[in-house]
Amino acid sequence: MEIDHIEAWDASYSSSKDLHRTEDGIEIYYEKRGEGPLILILSSAFVISTAWRNFSERLVEKNTLLTYDIRNQGASSDADATYADHLRDVKSLVDDLEVEQAYVLGVSFATLMARDFAYENPDRVKGLIMCGPALSAYESNRRKYQLKNWLEVLEAEGPKGLFDATYPLIVGDRTIARGGSAAYLALRERFLTLQSKAQLRINLTGALEADDNPEKLRSLKCPTLLFTGDDDFNIGRAGLEDLAALIPDGQVEVMERCGHAPYFEQTEEFERIVQRFVTEIENRVPSPVAA
Repeated sequence: MEIDHIEAWDASYSSSKDLHRTEDGIEIYYEKRGEGPLILILSSAFVISTAWRNFSERLVEKNTLLTYDIRNQGASSDADATYADHLRDVKSLVDDLEVEQAYVLGVSFATLMARDFAYENPDRVKGLIMCGPALSAYESNRRKYQLKNWLEVLEAEGPKGLFDATYPLIVGDRTIARGGSAAYLALRERFLTLQSKAQLRINLTGALEADDNPEKLRSLKCPTLLFTGDDDFNIGRAGLEDLAALIPDGQVEVMERCGHAPYFEQTEEFERIVQRFVTEIENRVPSPVAA
């Protein structure tokens, strides 16, 4: 996906929507596409499920992709939501669709949900992929400082102010230069069309409730890939390596000249890295069971 093709992105919803109803009556919109190993994609509050069609054209050729809108997003129900609600929704959705095992891909704040889903359901996760992790090996409060600041900006200046505050952080310097004003305006228009102030407030507040306990990483049972761009405002190579050192089967990948959102900035390379990881795990020979 090229930066100058933003206006051509397909993020539309079909007239026949696939909806999952949770126990508390919330309707969750989801899309399931392709055939092969299943990759469950957990988005941040800023990225709706249908946008992933534009970042997964190659992945869907070899895999089944499951994407969904979190509560208060896209075609899912508007409702109060806690971080625990979002976690329950993931479990409820995969239970309803009878997903026995999946590769779980989380981006940005959703890497916390991906970690916790893998931690709580170790037998159901074949591999964990955390892109632009909002985690720290040091139990840092950086993420919460950022979220609180963004909530203050949202209250004072609305969604447009929030976009202006986050765009130069999330998108890498080279990508901003290549896209210029046209890319900025196109992305801002989509953001404002798809995100209301109330929705953003609820989902950003919910993200504050997640914990940063690095000990959870030590308990992960699945192979784990941590990766982002070398221009990520939130975490660099050393931070990724410190995270990977806590995980029994962790590995690191850093993309050059790219920021916090590799799936958007360098889509083809993002897909190559994810596919390589999935293929590697699929090709691993199971350890013999002791007699």
